[in-house]
Amino acid sequence: MDAFWDGLSGDMKFYWALAIFGSLIFIIQLVMAVFGFGAGHDVDASGAAGGHDVATGHADGFSIFKLFSVQSVFAFITFFGWGGVIWGKNGLGGFFAALGCGLFMMVATSLLLYYLMKLQQSGNINPCDFVGKTGTVYMNITAGRIEHGKVTVNLQGCSREIMAIADENIPTGTSVSVVQQIDGRRFLVKKI
Repeated sequence: MDAFWDGLSGDMKFYWALAIFGSLIFIIQLVMAVFGFGAGHDVDASGAAGGHDVATGHADGFSIFKLFSVQSVFAFITFFGWGGVIWGKNGLGGFFAALGCGLFMMVATSLLLYYLMKLQQSGNINPCDFVGKTGTVYMNITAGRIEHGKVTVNLQGCSREIMAIADENIPTGTSVSVVQQIDGRRFLVKKI
C-alpha cells in the first residue's frame, strides 16, 4: 500500500484522498440512516433547518442555497475525487472531467433531496377542511343549534369525528353535509 501511495503524483494523491474521504463519509451517513441515527433535519447553507427558506419560512421553491446541503457537498467531494482518480492522468482535461462529475452529483443530490422533501406531509388538519364534506350522523343532533351531536367525516383518507349542530333534528345514520365552521370545535350540518 505504501509503494502504491508513494508512486502517485501530488494531484493523484489529492484525488485519492478526496475519493476515500468522501466515500467514508457516505458509508457513515448510510449506516446512520439505516439504523435511524441523525433523523433530525439537515441544515443547509441558508441556515434554515430542513431546507426551509429563511425569508419566507417555507420550502416552496428551489434556491441556490439548497444546492449546498451537507449531502450535496459530500456528493461533490466524493465524485470529484473518483472522477480525478479515473481521469486525473489526463491533465487539465481530467480535472474538468472530475469537476463535471462532482458538479453533476451535487446538483442531482440536491434535486433528489428537494423532491423527497416535497413528498412529506404534516398530517395536520385545518378545521375549515371539513366544510363542504359529507358525513354520517352517529350521535343524534337536536334542533336549535343548542346541543351538539357527532358526525363522522372521511377526510384525508381517514374517518374523523366532529361535533355538529343543526337547525333541525337529525337522527343517527343520516347523511349530512358540513355547511359551516361555528367555532374551533363545532360545525353546522344539514341533511343531504
